[in-house]
Amino acid sequence: MAVKPNTAGLVTPSQIVNKSTKTTTPAVIAKPVVATRPAAESYTPKPTAPTTKSVPSVAQTFRPATESFTPSPSTRTPVNTVTTGRKTVQLPGFVPLIPGGSGDVGGGQVPPPVVTGRTVVRTSQNADGTTTIFYSDGTSEIVGTPTKKETVSNPAYATISKILESYGITDLASVLEQIRLEYPEASSDDIVTLLQFDDRYNAKFNQRFSANLERQKAGMSVLSPADYLAMEQGYKSTLSAYGLTNFNTQAYYNKFIANDLKVTDIADRVSLAFDRVMNDEMVANTFKKFYPSLTTIDIVSGMLDPANQFPALERKVKAAEIGGAALRQGIIATELGSMETNVGSAYTNVNRGTTGADVLGQMGVTKAEAEKGYKTIAELLPTAEKLSSIYGGTEDQYGLLQAEQENLQGLASAKRKRERLTAIEMAQFGKKSGLAQGALSSQTNI
Repeated sequence: MAVKPNTAGLVTPSQIVNKSTKTTTPAVIAKPVVATRPAAESYTPKPTAPTTKSVPSVAQTFRPATESFTPSPSTRTPVNTVTTGRKTVQLPGFVPLIPGGSGDVGGGQVPPPVVTGRTVVRTSQNADGTTTIFYSDGTSEIVGTPTKKETVSNPAYATISKILESYGITDLASVLEQIRLEYPEASSDDIVTLLQFDDRYNAKFNQRFSANLERQKAGMSVLSPADYLAMEQGYKSTLSAYGLTNFNTQAYYNKFIANDLKVTDIADRVSLAFDRVMNDEMVANTFKKFYPSLTTIDIVSGMLDPANQFPALERKVKAAEIGGAALRQGIIATELGSMETNVGSAYTNVNRGTTGADVLGQMGVTKAEAEKGYKTIAELLPTAEKLSSIYGGTEDQYGLLQAEQENLQGLASAKRKRERLTAIEMAQFGKKSGLAQGALSSQTNI
């Protein structure tokens, strides 16, 4: 039986007769000649080589969004969504640039285009794991999630947190994390240096140690955190010892440090205010008399105010101490010299002027010398003023001013005035005068 060819002119396997049952001579046909195989044999058609096509341009290589595609394996993280500014499009994965290929011209894969009316020109893989897509209209966008920079374990960062807490600096977690990313292997000292001097990180640090900025502007050295804290602790101990807790504030500490007041300077000022003024009633009263605008707290504040120079304050205290010594003996003293008549004297014709506590202080008279001198003056003055009132018409007077000159300044001229009155009294009554006793000072200045 003849085998009929199909419409394509080929003989199909189903048309071949089994040799074991019947032998049939196949019909001869012109084209093409196809060898027949027994029905029992398996048949695997040879693959047909694909027609070679030219490589399409990059802009033409993407498949339509509706076409199903299974991407070839890639070590890169797939990008699932892309935000274009208009809408977010779900992406099935990376699509090869060349159909059937393993990557684009430069190697690797790129995400499929986003349907926005723009054409993708090229893509670029970024170091942080994201991908930048460049479009034909000159725009670009970054897709993907940045990979966090892996931090290196460094115990210095745990240590520095405790150090900063001891400084009273908090809320620096974000700053420390930024430093850790930039300097993962930094030491504690390095971190403190960055926090103190690097403008990127030093805002909080400068706020805590603000006096250093003032010192720097004034040309003084900047204190290390350890020295700064030691100064503060010294101030606190000194002020607390005198009960001046209202001065134990960060604002006062910064003011002291900015003006380069050492702990010993503060101790001297407080001692000046308390040990030499406030703890002596007579001195305190005289101080208030000489400087009535200053209250008790003003006195202490004035002593601690860096704007007030210590020598000027000490001068006021010396004057108050000398005036207090006079007041202790019932003698009224003034801050400055006075030539007023009848100030404190029982005799109307006796001049009771005074040298002035401030003048005596500037002459070098100490509190101890004033205490001793005014005690002697208190003993001599009543008789001296009585004789001066009697013989004042012919002899020089000897009042408070002359007594201060003799017993506190050591002037021999004042001593001679007292001795002259004594001699006149002795000549008149033939007996020892109360003014004959020796003066306090043994100096013979004129």
